[in-house]
Amino acid sequence: MELPLISWDEMDPKFYIKELSHHDTTVQKQFTFPYVRYAGSHLGCGCGFFKDGIDPEELEEAQDNYRALAGYIDKMMQQGATCTAFSCWEGDQGKPQEHKIKLTTIDLISPDFEFKEKAFYEFS
Repeated sequence: MELPLISWDEMDPKFYIKELSHHDTTVQKQFTFPYVRYAGSHLGCGCGFFKDGIDPEELEEAQDNYRALAGYIDKMMQQGATCTAFSCWEGDQGKPQEHKIKLTTIDLISPDFEFKEKAFYEFS
């Protein structure tokens, strides 16, 4: 199942889904599925999923990113998609996975949840 895109809007920055850019394609080796997308945040990159040490206003914006991602994943799974994710810092897209984690979208939106570095997630 092809995964729909959500456009980035600089005038209204929030969660978005885009096709992989040329330098992101090394991440494809993390997945067995033909469709791989980049999930970005209100900051225009994945940094908006970072929660450690941020102030309460920024934390709420990060939670909005997690809620939007969870909603996207829920919608895709309701349509029959199997959803997985790989989280990493820029430049680590092709590096080996250090964590394999199964979780639900309820887990994803927990205020205590934060993506780990070089972690592969399988949603159920």
